[in-house]
Amino acid sequence: KMSVIRSFKGAMVLAASMLLTGTAIASDNPLLEKYRTEGAKVAIAGYAPYGYKQADGSFTGEQVEIVKHVLGQMGVSKLEFIAMDFGAIIPSLVAGRADLGAAGIYVRPKRCEQVLFAEPTWGQGAAYLVKKGNPKGLHTFTDIAKTDGVKLAVLAGGTEETLAKKDGVPEDKLLKVGDKAAGISAVMSGRAEGFALSAFAINDIVRTAGDLIGMESSGSITEIAGENYQGHGSIAFPKGTGDELKANMAFRDAFQATLAKYVASGDYAKMASAWGFGPKDAPTKSMKELCGSGL
Repeated sequence: KMSVIRSFKGAMVLAASMLLTGTAIASDNPLLEKYRTEGAKVAIAGYAPYGYKQADGSFTGEQVEIVKHVLGQMGVSKLEFIAMDFGAIIPSLVAGRADLGAAGIYVRPKRCEQVLFAEPTWGQGAAYLVKKGNPKGLHTFTDIAKTDGVKLAVLAGGTEETLAKKDGVPEDKLLKVGDKAAGISAVMSGRAEGFALSAFAINDIVRTAGDLIGMESSGSITEIAGENYQGHGSIAFPKGTGDELKANMAFRDAFQATLAKYVASGDYAKMASAWGFGPKDAPTKSMKELCGSGL
């Protein structure tokens, strides 16, 4: 098992990239001192595998555990996790209602204009939930576009909405929902034939409740409009301008440097494997590449 963890593809490359930019120190980092004293507010979308509330009231998920570990190493022990609609996370960061976003947010140029990102820790395709047996034979976004009388549920403001449109799905075939529960409900009730999320998120739904709710996955979608597609998820931070931007970047850089050590140690891969993240899901692009081009 350890050999698998150590061979986590791209981990050392990612770590080296992150270490190069992670030079901030606490004495030059007012936000870090603030969070050490007051705690930090972390926005999540409330669904697995990224961040969700457990029956005992605690929070977990791949992104949540990154934040817990990294901020813990940085001396920030008090964390408040706030669940909200996915589409509200970036506006909450911009407005100062949250200090970090931990929801598997894909790094995209338009988002980079609004918030800061750490380096991505994984890359993946998209997928959507369909009823058992996939009665209409829907496997790609183009299948949705070409099939009469079907709708696809998507998180409002989510990447899958953008991907579906880019692959030819018209606006009137999209049912925009606020959260995962609403998307699943739409398929169960027949208001939509599919509910699109990241492949990881769909696989987690099927793994934990597929038989119970009579659902399966469309299968991973890795080609969009004829091009290879892989979404890269990362922790997001407020941006701002002037001195505010300088302080936010110093904190992001300190976070990134600590995350690099977590990845390089192999402990991140061990943690993430609990939600099915493996070597094939390693990131293939850096934050700078993702902010500069592509989806």
